Amino acid sequence: MMDMCDEATKASCLDWSTGKSSAMSLDYNSHLQLCIAFKQDCSALYAADGDTVLASGDAALAVSDYNKAIELYSAAIDLDSATDEVFAKRGKAKLEKMLWADALLDAQQVRW
Repeated sequence: MMDMCDEATKASCLDWSTGKSSAMSLDYNSHLQLCIAFKQDCSALYAADGDTVLASGDAALAVSDYNKAIELYSAAIDLDSATDEVFAKRGKAKLEKMLWADALLDAQQVRW
């Protein structure tokens, strides 16, 4: 479900949930449903253990879903599952998206 929300919607949800929203482009019920779905997706993502998130990242990378792979590898890192392998795989996904500087930062985390 998280894939259905664009970055602007996510930012809007964050602003709304923290009381910083100045105006909503969606009607209240639609906006609220998007926020609820976004929070549920985030909760499910961070409730998983690092190995599960890493496996999901590998699956996303295998089917060239680079945005999802980056998101999942980042979550694995946040869950203290940061290894050279995770940084290398996230760097590979970033390279595929031509995020050169970000990929370089991940490569620098890898200990050869």
